[in-house]
Amino acid sequence: MSRASVAGVTAVRRIVRDSPGMNDDSKQVSTLRNILHLTDFSPCSDTAFRWAIDIARANGSTLSVVHVVVPDVLTYLAPVSPAATLDIKENWARKEMQRIEEQLVGLPHATIVKHGMDVWTAVEPDLQELRSELIVLGTHGRTGVNRLLLGSVAERVVRQSAVPVMTVGSRVAKGLEVDGKFHRVLLATDFAPGSAAIAEYATALAERNQAELVLLHACKVRRKAKSNKFGDLSVAEALHRLYELLPDPDKLQRDPETLVEFGEASTQIIEVARRKKADLIVMGVRKAGSVLAATHLESGTIHNVVARATCPVMTMRPIGAPPA
Repeated sequence: MSRASVAGVTAVRRIVRDSPGMNDDSKQVSTLRNILHLTDFSPCSDTAFRWAIDIARANGSTLSVVHVVVPDVLTYLAPVSPAATLDIKENWARKEMQRIEEQLVGLPHATIVKHGMDVWTAVEPDLQELRSELIVLGTHGRTGVNRLLLGSVAERVVRQSAVPVMTVGSRVAKGLEVDGKFHRVLLATDFAPGSAAIAEYATALAERNQAELVLLHACKVRRKAKSNKFGDLSVAEALHRLYELLPDPDKLQRDPETLVEFGEASTQIIEVARRKKADLIVMGVRKAGSVLAATHLESGTIHNVVARATCPVMTMRPIGAPPA
């Protein structure tokens, strides 16, 4: 295991082998050569790790597992110096990473323990270095506080990441047997700019996994004369636009299903996911002022879906879209 120190950031790595075809420019979802799992070694992270490792095995991917040692309030209140406290945290993280290593036998992988003032700033450079095409992390997903947890880390990752992020919430069954494949994919959209790119990704994902694809548009219950540039569609028009989002539906093994439901977006997404037994929900993230917004406009939509979903939720920004 090598050790390097650059600009005050300490990294510990073990890379078993590079993934093949690193310079291939084909679509991310068609290859999924490199997956990054962000962990804090909590039970929620362990559940997400099981998904990450199974997806990596199913796709022949290289899996990189990253933990960032960051200072917190206790670091400065401890009876020893902050540097000594961080060393203790790093030593603990290395032992936990050994536990992770034992589960990665036979899988191309890298394990990284590094220091940073915050998790995202420390992790972001690794996305390019490791050529990550998907981030997988666990969340406690508590409702009512509009925060995805690992603290506010997951929220920032979802906002800032230029690559898709798959969050595994607390209601996803911990002992669920998965094969690394998605069999029923639910795409939720309201036709905001960039929706076509999200739909293309979801379609390619369904095609790769030979999965059923369900497209959902959730309409608010119509209220008195208040226009919304993404709303006020008739059911027929909404169904037509859902089908138009599909780049090439004939490539899918099964005919896609299009649904229009009325009510609060996150509630309808959760209900349809339950009814259709979806094992993945796909949603878009876009910039909307200074708040995080799903393609359903409500700032709490992603939070509520992740908190209540019994399957992983994949969020992504359209190519070229700024961080949310």
